Amino acid sequence: MTMSPLHATLALASALILAGCAPVDDTPAPVSSNTSTETDADASAYGGFAIDPPADDEIVLTIEAAADRDFTYSELQQLATVEISILEPFVNQRQSFSGVPLADLLGLAGITASDRIETIALNDYRFADSASQWADADALLAVYRDGALIPMDQGGPIRIVFAEDSAAYGQLDAWNWSLRTIAVVE
Repeated sequence: MTMSPLHATLALASALILAGCAPVDDTPAPVSSNTSTETDADASAYGGFAIDPPADDEIVLTIEAAADRDFTYSELQQLATVEISILEPFVNQRQSFSGVPLADLLGLAGITASDRIETIALNDYRFADSASQWADADALLAVYRDGALIPMDQGGPIRIVFAEDSAAYGQLDAWNWSLRTIAVVE
């Protein structure tokens, strides 16, 4: 797959922005507490600097499965019909997210519950689990935060979030932000 100049720029910028994401490791990471305070509220938990959002017709998500599927920014915006309100663990603030149930997107790509999938961010951060685990955890591919598109320097343009009552809510490694690809892995 070749990368468009915009994707290459976004990947490079995201790599710089998201340098704080942990590399892939099979060892469970400890759940860390956020020590954010009012005095550092302007500092982004995701690091970096402001970047223009992708164009509406830009492909922002590729699902690599038996039948690859690309989604443009506007397609995901139109599909974003589910809203949840959560205490976002990386910034320790109550926020609402609107998006697409990840199970719906996996189904559109023909991914079954027994498939193992990997989420890959623009900075190449990866997390893998079975498709059934993502569906059972009600993973949400968020496009909007508090009614606005999620800025690139704040984990956008798309990211995975979980409801507070989800079994995966405390599994912070699964919260892949600046998501770019979902791939079926062997």
